[in-house]
Amino acid sequence: MPTASVPAPEASKNSPSGGGPFHVVHGVLSLDVGGLERIVVDLIRAGRQAGHRVSVVCIERPGHLAAEASRLGADIRSLDKPPGRMPETVGRAATLLSDLNPDVLHTHQIGALWYLGQAARISGRISVLHTEHGNHVALSLNLARRLKTRMIINRAARLAGLFCCVSGDIARAVTRLRTVPRSKVKVVTNGICTETFIGRGESPTVRQDLGIQPGAKVIGTIGRLTEVKRQDLLLSAFAQLLIQFSEIRLLLVGDGPERARLEEKAMVLGIKDRVHFVGYQSNPELFLQAMDVFVLTSRSEGLPVSLLEAWAAGLPVISSAVGGISKLVTNGKTGVLFPSGDLEALVIAIQSVLANPDFATNLGRCGRAVVVEQYSLERMAAEYEHLYRMLIAADRERS
Repeated sequence: MPTASVPAPEASKNSPSGGGPFHVVHGVLSLDVGGLERIVVDLIRAGRQAGHRVSVVCIERPGHLAAEASRLGADIRSLDKPPGRMPETVGRAATLLSDLNPDVLHTHQIGALWYLGQAARISGRISVLHTEHGNHVALSLNLARRLKTRMIINRAARLAGLFCCVSGDIARAVTRLRTVPRSKVKVVTNGICTETFIGRGESPTVRQDLGIQPGAKVIGTIGRLTEVKRQDLLLSAFAQLLIQFSEIRLLLVGDGPERARLEEKAMVLGIKDRVHFVGYQSNPELFLQAMDVFVLTSRSEGLPVSLLEAWAAGLPVISSAVGGISKLVTNGKTGVLFPSGDLEALVIAIQSVLANPDFATNLGRCGRAVVVEQYSLERMAAEYEHLYRMLIAADRERS
């Protein structure tokens, strides 16, 4: 069972290009805001710095992060697929891939693999590597849906030479019941540009703009406002915490389909004047710098980028013990874990951090040390480059 990261070699001597530059196309549904999309942007940055040609094919639309990806030097293309199943998109994608003529296609999300993987087969001689960023089987709430999800993953996985997962938890899920052949599965954990998140110099500006008093403690989170993220649980916990900590504020960075419901819940709980819904922000590091505690309440996660970013910013982290997080966080040392959906445990966890400044500081310090040592962008990019070259060489040898 694959449960460890792929080691990055010193050099790519077996590469057909002798370790020289290559062309990689990242395939996504869109470059809208989310952890997966920020990982793609960081891989673009690393690829361009290494001298590679990088393109992005968006299945549905370019998205908010497309402009940043373009500034980094990526060639952004969009198929503009409307909602629903559109088999004709495969032919259009094949034409586009033939035009781009990449050495390797790196897809993110099963939908992107389904369309672009088929297109790559039609185009010929394009190596395909896929990364699964979430546990879609765990997200399925009933047996019928789980079986259907496994079937979709199984069919799509046949289109990829390598099937990477961002955590061992996801790897175990996709290999269960032979959904994906174990020989294809590799674990490549996420990495971020840690230097972006150093320092808290901008926090007074963000706090002033939001009307937050300098001495107030700010509990915050970053992520799309969707059911799986369970921000409703955080609102309920915050309402209880106000009884003991009257000056605290709650900062929610992100947007999504649950926003209206969450804003209504804040009003019903009588905490709307203490909760800040700031929507999507292109510079999340500025808002992390305004926080004192970072909380993640998801019912399912792989290896969340927002948690790594909070660590990089030196924040104490509180998180539900789901997916790859249970292996990522050492409870009581690099963060505080609580059982998913357990409101009472969440309240106690936040209380323990707010009431003990030394404990909070130590959590932040230890968390930052972990992310710098183990979850850097350089490490992740090197692992993927090794796999790209290995896959290209193997495919060309077979052909």
